[in-house]
Amino acid sequence: MGKKSTEEVLKYLHSLGYKGIKDAIDNAVKEGQLEILKYLHEIGYESYKGDEWTIYCAVEEGQLEILKYLHELGYKGDEWTIYCVVEEGQLEILKYLHEIGYECYDWTIDCVAKNGHLEILKHLHELGNKGDEWTIHCAAEKGNLEILKYLHEIGYECYDWTIDCVAENGHIEVIKYLHELGYKGSEQTFNSAVESGNLELIKYLHEFGYKGDECAFNCAVNKQISSASASDSNLEIIKYLHELGYKGSELFNNLAVQNGYI
Repeated sequence: MGKKSTEEVLKYLHSLGYKGIKDAIDNAVKEGQLEILKYLHEIGYESYKGDEWTIYCAVEEGQLEILKYLHELGYKGDEWTIYCVVEEGQLEILKYLHEIGYECYDWTIDCVAKNGHLEILKHLHELGNKGDEWTIHCAAEKGNLEILKYLHEIGYECYDWTIDCVAENGHIEVIKYLHELGYKGSEQTFNSAVESGNLELIKYLHEFGYKGDECAFNCAVNKQISSASASDSNLEIIKYLHELGYKGSELFNNLAVQNGYI
């Protein structure tokens, strides 16, 4: 590119629509343009030394070589750098950061379980990292079945309220797996399934012996009269509950009749 003064480069960057060195550097990091990044730092490093957000950008975009170069220049991330890595599922970047001294935290495993990154979860356990009582809950809540199976295999356990949470989010395959392991829900499980709007799950739980109460019918009717959540599938839930003999409060029973739901 040739040796130019910072002033000349800034003028050129402005002509391209960049606000300055920082804007151009951030874009080079995002796009993985290593040679451009090196050049910009060569002529503008004193005017912009960067910050942790530059590191975040490299991590989020999976730019490993860029990340290595930034660390050579003295850039540093913080405790949120690892969070960005595991949230994005960047295994090779995670390995590199561990090599140069970054550490995981108590919540790191939970974040991985929540986002469904199985290979990262295995890697962290190989390094000796452990989750907590929320780890398997995070996997179940988000419906990450393969993560859940792995966690169970290495000794993690669920809690009584885990199935209720899974039901509320409509993850029928996760509930089936938890039942196979011997876990049971509570008196709120059926109502939670109604809240999810998953008719298949509601039918499965009924066949399995779960029962709801008037809150289940009230919830289904309330969801249907709300313009934001009304749907044919929710209407089917109301009809199904009615066929099973469920009744709501007087208010919601009347609303169901008046609106032709039953």
